Amino acid sequence: MEPDLEMTDALAEKILSGTVGGALNTPFAWKPKNAPKKKHAPIHVEATAPIRTDLSCRLELRMRIGLDLPWDYSLMLLHPPDGVIIRRLDVRGTHRCRTGEGEEFIFRTHKHKWSVEKKNKEVYAPDDIRHDPAPIVDATLASMDEEYDRVVRDFIVECRMTVGGGYVWVRPQQPLEQPAFDGLEDYP
Repeated sequence: MEPDLEMTDALAEKILSGTVGGALNTPFAWKPKNAPKKKHAPIHVEATAPIRTDLSCRLELRMRIGLDLPWDYSLMLLHPPDGVIIRRLDVRGTHRCRTGEGEEFIFRTHKHKWSVEKKNKEVYAPDDIRHDPAPIVDATLASMDEEYDRVVRDFIVECRMTVGGGYVWVRPQQPLEQPAFDGLEDYP
């Protein structure tokens, strides 16, 4: 692979050092994502925006929000050529992550830091994300709007990048559930 097409510890450090001019300059374009084998049942909305840098490699910011639990969402700084997630923030994360010390992150906000040796297994609790850590019982995509934008901005700053003038927060819309027509897919 060409030098910037394969993620290394040195390239990840360079990206997160604040010296490569990283900037989020475009709004998110949201899409519903469906559950496997259920094309009529979106389970979350997802958006990706390019990150501009002075490097030759491509970077993207991806955000994923659960439709059943809008207070549970993730942000990922991606290196698309090899699929590496350099940084990941899980807000009120609902999966188990074990650090080397045995600490569990269940329904807690946490970050994943990538390295060649540990991949995404290095997990820690952040103190730089402005949000209420408790689940929000009556949350909707609309009611979470202000927090989503604030957390995107906090995550970009933590990655030592900037939010450019072309970025504006675009609220994700609740997708309409499509009716399931069982049996019609086999109709000749």
